[in-house]
Amino acid sequence: MKDQNSMSQSPTDTKADPTETKTDPPDSEDFTFGDWTVRVTKSHIMGSQCEAEETCTADTTPEHLCNFCRYERELSLPSLPDMVFADNILQLRHREGGTITFCALDALRCVNPKESSLQVAHAAVWREARADCQGAQKVVEPYDWTYTTNFRGTLAGALRTEATTERIDLDKLKVREEIKFYSEVYLYDDELDDNGCTRCVAKVRVMPSGIFVVFRHYLRVDQVLVRINDTRLYSPAGASHFLRESSTRQAAISDLRVPASVYTNPDIVWQHLPVVEETVDKICAAGSASV
Repeated sequence: MKDQNSMSQSPTDTKADPTETKTDPPDSEDFTFGDWTVRVTKSHIMGSQCEAEETCTADTTPEHLCNFCRYERELSLPSLPDMVFADNILQLRHREGGTITFCALDALRCVNPKESSLQVAHAAVWREARADCQGAQKVVEPYDWTYTTNFRGTLAGALRTEATTERIDLDKLKVREEIKFYSEVYLYDDELDDNGCTRCVAKVRVMPSGIFVVFRHYLRVDQVLVRINDTRLYSPAGASHFLRESSTRQAAISDLRVPASVYTNPDIVWQHLPVVEETVDKICAAGSASV
């Protein structure tokens, strides 16, 4: 078993290589563990133009929009990452109906559409490189060109959040045990026109001791900084709640005293980044008693 954050060997700084072809339908898999069912759906990369057999129009109802047009309509971003896995979803569903969902659309909703979180020369270079790309012509104002998201999962149904002082026992998660279910779900990825990498991915691991999820946004801007936004969720076996811990870690590359191969690998570099922000809470099924 890998460490509690990487959970498995993940690619270094290369684009995701989906196994599905564009014509394949989404592939879903369920795994039930106690009160929770983990559902993973994977599919191909979203196209860069309307994918409908009959082109979507302004009169097309939301439920009939293709993925590309739905993203264009629902997001305020003037451009999207190079690779968006619009149908990929990781969902945790409680037996009473509440859900915690991780998907690209909701993650991109949290990207700042009006200003960049990183005001460096790379932003102007990036926008200029995309000036002739379809969908990018309308880029006239600054926005977060790094697609940084502070998304923590979408809660729906019979779930509530509450404050807690409990923390996920990461040392316990280092103990070797049987892996009953594992999956890695890519949501979006972009190499920032060779200026670095921005990647959003969710991983889930089910063990006899519980369910562990890591949702991560990794950003590397060459010669500038590395930033990792992580949300970890853990539900012990038999529990109807998840502990949720979210953190932002970042450092200037000039301050990182590690080889370049380290800061291009998010599963390693996070250990070398100082925490600049942290949030902790508990997600509970509505009818469950808080422990």
